[in-house]
Amino acid sequence: MKKLMIGFLTAVTIMGMSAKAFAEDLNTQKFHSEVTEDAFPISNYAPKDVDINKVLICGKNIELGRNGVLIYKGKIMVPLKTTAESLGFKVEADKDNKTVRLDNGKIKINVYVGTDGFGYTSTDPDTMVLAVMHVLGAETIIDDNTVYVPINLYNSLFNDQKTVGSFFVRNKDGQWIYSHNGELTTGWKLINNKWYFMNNSGIMQRGWVQYSGSWYYLLNNGEMALNTETPDGYKVDQNGKWDGKSASTTVNQNEDELDIINPIEGFDTIDDAQKALKFKVTVPKELLGKYNIKYINAISRNLFQICYVNKQNDILFRMAQGTEDISGDYNNYKTNIVVNINGSNVRLKGDDNLIKVATWSLNNMSYSISVNDGMKQDDIIKIIKSTF
Repeated sequence: MKKLMIGFLTAVTIMGMSAKAFAEDLNTQKFHSEVTEDAFPISNYAPKDVDINKVLICGKNIELGRNGVLIYKGKIMVPLKTTAESLGFKVEADKDNKTVRLDNGKIKINVYVGTDGFGYTSTDPDTMVLAVMHVLGAETIIDDNTVYVPINLYNSLFNDQKTVGSFFVRNKDGQWIYSHNGELTTGWKLINNKWYFMNNSGIMQRGWVQYSGSWYYLLNNGEMALNTETPDGYKVDQNGKWDGKSASTTVNQNEDELDIINPIEGFDTIDDAQKALKFKVTVPKELLGKYNIKYINAISRNLFQICYVNKQNDILFRMAQGTEDISGDYNNYKTNIVVNINGSNVRLKGDDNLIKVATWSLNNMSYSISVNDGMKQDDIIKIIKSTF
């Protein structure tokens, strides 16, 4: 494959790093992977060309402008004045810009530059918290005469770990990072059913990566390419793996290899997948028609999925340990109801009297069924019952 790779890496840097440094940087990368909720979309074009740069706090999209965020000590840092004023706080700094006071009439805090922490006083009778000190993991800093604080300050301030939402945002260098409730994401991340990879500095990656002798391609928007032809003419399968065949384009040799762990493993049989998983695999016993297996995957060896297909529909069944929504589908549907099936509460979502997503939990296991063209409610309930 080294002899076939095009010259996008010959004399190149990736995200401002040499390919060699990039590979060495990831040698110590710990693998992380989880399904997450809806996020700001990334365009089909290069993210740096998208004219959005917002953070989501208290359900409000706050525009940061071209300055973006900073990454400091593994924390996402945001301009204090811009974010606090957008949330209704009056912001005052002392003459030396060392102490900044925030006051919204109910909550008053002092933020100290150079100190990891803030003084918190609440006059809200429902809160009844006085003069409590909180630490955030990084001290408040000044950059270009702007005071920056860890964005997770707002989770502490409002006593809710989901006050800060999940979203893509650019740093000051125009590179994309991803916040999961205020924490910097590294490693593989499944977002709206698309895989992305952030290096150990939190920067979203693009281009070819290699693992265990197989090659995978991350598009300009960060998504891992699946079952398609890459921009340089190579084909990747439904697991994102290069098929090993040459492209129609002329390519140059690349001397450096990138070693990034791909989270998706493909299997020929359910039994083969079972051997790679720590939990017992269950699959639907009734599909209400003749279906063939399209693919069987284990994702990070934490999630099992099997896709069934016929001429009318694809049915994707997933299961994993825990109680999270693992469907990967976080669209807003007209139908969004909960029904009780065999003692379990099952959420059904869809449009036009057709259910497209079903999610439920049982015995500390999460399950989901996704139907690309939708299915009648009674029919999908029959499939769900066949999994118990």
